[in-house]
Amino acid sequence: ITRRVIQSLTKCRVIVRYGIGLDNIDIDAATEAGIYVVNLPTYCVDEVSTHAAALALACARRILGFDRDAKAGIWDFQRHMPIIGLPDCRVGVVAFGNIARSFIKKMTPFGPEIIVNDPFVPDGTIRDFGAIPVDFDELVRTSDIISLHAPLTPETRHLFGEEQFKAMRPNAYLINTARGGLIDEKALYRAIVEKQIAGAALDTTEPEPPEKDNPLLTLDNIILTPHAAFYSERSLKQLHLVAIQDAIR
Repeated sequence: ITRRVIQSLTKCRVIVRYGIGLDNIDIDAATEAGIYVVNLPTYCVDEVSTHAAALALACARRILGFDRDAKAGIWDFQRHMPIIGLPDCRVGVVAFGNIARSFIKKMTPFGPEIIVNDPFVPDGTIRDFGAIPVDFDELVRTSDIISLHAPLTPETRHLFGEEQFKAMRPNAYLINTARGGLIDEKALYRAIVEKQIAGAALDTTEPEPPEKDNPLLTLDNIILTPHAAFYSERSLKQLHLVAIQDAIR
């Protein structure tokens, strides 16, 4: 919903974002036009956090590689050594919103140390949640698994690029259930091919769907899901209902 679209809306009173993020609406143009903008920040929190946790566990346990090997008749766990036990891992969480907090709750029982970076949240709030607040550079350098939960803004676009991948641990995995634009995909491809990081699991890409010649599609140590993290029958019903309620409100 661009400025050009908004300027053509002569009777519009409300724009309802059918989801959580606001990166596809020109907020400034809507404000100038006197149009309310609504999003749905409390829907699909359980679904997305569960999906992120599932991707993190699949990466940590090398599930995709074992599955591919077994189906090809290769019965050898040593092909995917070493695997670090989760109690010996450090999980870095980028941003500390509703989904991130739910993700932390789901990962905590597996025993990893959980660190969080969010410049908009007091350190005490993060500590009270049982996580450790750290600066962004430390999170990048010291995490075995990094899960992205930040909104896409001009400040967070390509938050993970060449510099960050070079700083990450070679055994680290990057999980993204937020927005594809948080990652420089060309830099991610190089980082995986050059073994700067171990791999990634992405529910979002830029653009969506990815172009057919996107080189990420050729890699074995990357998991891709089709922006499915939000979905369950329960969340879909909630999405429809809350969107209508908020338009009325």
